[in-house]
Amino acid sequence: MIAIGRRPGPGEVVTRQGPVGPLPRTAVALTLLSALLAGCSPNEADDDSVLVVGGSSSLYPLSEAVAEDFAREHPGSRIVVRVSGTAGGLRRLCEGEIHIAGASRPMTSAEAERCLDAGTGYLAIPVARDGVAVVVNAGNEEVRCLTLPELRRLWEPGSGVTTWRDLRPGLPAERIRRFGPGTASGTHHFFTAVVMGRAGASRADHYQTEDDHLIARGVAGDRWSLGYLGSASYAANEDRVRALAVDTGFGCEHPTPATIGDGSYGALARDLYIYTSDMYNNTYSNMYRFVVHYVSASRALAGEMGYAPLPPGEYERSLARLAAAVEGSS
Repeated sequence: MIAIGRRPGPGEVVTRQGPVGPLPRTAVALTLLSALLAGCSPNEADDDSVLVVGGSSSLYPLSEAVAEDFAREHPGSRIVVRVSGTAGGLRRLCEGEIHIAGASRPMTSAEAERCLDAGTGYLAIPVARDGVAVVVNAGNEEVRCLTLPELRRLWEPGSGVTTWRDLRPGLPAERIRRFGPGTASGTHHFFTAVVMGRAGASRADHYQTEDDHLIARGVAGDRWSLGYLGSASYAANEDRVRALAVDTGFGCEHPTPATIGDGSYGALARDLYIYTSDMYNNTYSNMYRFVVHYVSASRALAGEMGYAPLPPGEYERSLARLAAAVEGSS
């Protein structure tokens, strides 16, 4: 996490892990700040020279990569990328605190009403597809695949499963330490809806965080632990943890761009979105240019980062909707 007062040098990209050096192309006047949202902060969206992107941790890797790519093409841009979970990002979008919110689920009717009450217009744009990866410690060789009913027994409220043997005879009688997204996370909302049949229904006796990297770190620190996170975040941490295959009705499948894209990962695959505020009813003048870049770059970057790209026609439709939205606003 960036320390308070940390000032990046020219052309340097600062991530939550710290400085990673200069950008590989010509010097860029942009500073990309990628940090966890911790508590309240001044409204960065009031600065008309800064574009603020927040929301889903599942979409964070793509948002960060797109922002870096945009920086190289548009020197002088200033972008802040933060993580607050889907619910937190959508709330901040409606309240005018950020310009773009990443979301790992569609906006709810209550969230849409909040935006309308605040007078905030928005546009939902699908940018990629990912899967929820169920991960274990790399030292756990006994568990290779879980079924949806087994996932339900592991995570349902009031579950009596405390050891692996409680789940399945023949597995070690080792206590399971669980790590998962917090309740503001779209991944939590989606996973519980699929596995439990009701969004938000989950046992609460586990470590909860909006930061997928902390989930991976926790699972990596305990041999018999278990967690779940977005597939792109897993891809960034696969040297630490191992993804289990999951049988969602199509046999045991791992969450790869191929299985997510062709549907064989089943019900645990989902679309990811960015929600944008009004293209012209905001202080950041390059809003439209950045969002168009996000859509176009996602098509190329998604498969490289553990996501599955959407069908080409989806990107074309999104670009057409953006053009129509700008024409209508002007």
